Amino acid sequence: MRKVLLATTALVAMSVTGAHADISISMTAETGFITSDQDGDSAWMDGNLTVTGSATSDSGLTFTAVKNMAFQNDTPASYAGDDAITEDAYIDISGDFGGFRIGQTDMAGDRMDGVLGKNKDVYTIGATSTSGTYYGTDVADFIQDTSISYVSPSMNGLTVYGGAVPNGQSQMGINFSLGGMALMIQQQSGASVGDEVAVGAGFSVAGIGINVGKKQEDNDGTKTDSSDLNLAYSLNDSAKMTVLLQEGKQSGAKHTSTGVEIAYTIAPGATAYIGYESTDKAGDKDSGMGAVLSVSF
Repeated sequence: MRKVLLATTALVAMSVTGAHADISISMTAETGFITSDQDGDSAWMDGNLTVTGSATSDSGLTFTAVKNMAFQNDTPASYAGDDAITEDAYIDISGDFGGFRIGQTDMAGDRMDGVLGKNKDVYTIGATSTSGTYYGTDVADFIQDTSISYVSPSMNGLTVYGGAVPNGQSQMGINFSLGGMALMIQQQSGASVGDEVAVGAGFSVAGIGINVGKKQEDNDGTKTDSSDLNLAYSLNDSAKMTVLLQEGKQSGAKHTSTGVEIAYTIAPGATAYIGYESTDKAGDKDSGMGAVLSVSF
């Protein structure tokens, strides 16, 4: 009874009515198989179980709490939660002013960099283990740390955003879209990788989606330049193909990657992916192929 009274008191304090509250659960499960020249064959399981609760106050503010958990048993230490299961845990506060996000999750820069070439391939199967460390045009993001981010509403195609980790990383960015063209610029500082500036652009020509990205990083005088190019084409209503080229240079050493992937929609919520990847990590070369089945509910 005491718990019910406390919950009721909290709702009254927020001026929230029961009709405005909502809770949802979603799940994605994925399994894949890859084979590469250096590592041979391997298989894996991945996925997410996400619980979302939201409530809207009479004044128009929407409060949303999200917990995103790993579906598989073996999880990396890079996840947000100390339990090695939680991938994201955060609270959103949104309204006409835009939205704030507070918690252990991706910062605003990571959520707003979809125009980069590396983010436009259909899956990123990653069929080789020699992935280069010098390419990757997105700015650093530290999901393990509790951060606060803000994203403004779109104003004539212009969106500004930023985020910070207390006593640590900070980032700012601007996105602009007009007539089918999208542009992005982001700046990040205070992270272990040093200072970074990333730019991206995307547009379509003759049915082919073209996305490019470039990043410059300066970590205490050690400079790294990276770039990418992604081409996307819809083969038919059910299939899409992407070609992703990535390159990174540091102190005369060069890392490159070429990936070709196809996504095929089997049924609503079920998609199959196949892909080929070739990497060259300063002379250490590898190539491989992979296939993934993804189902969402």
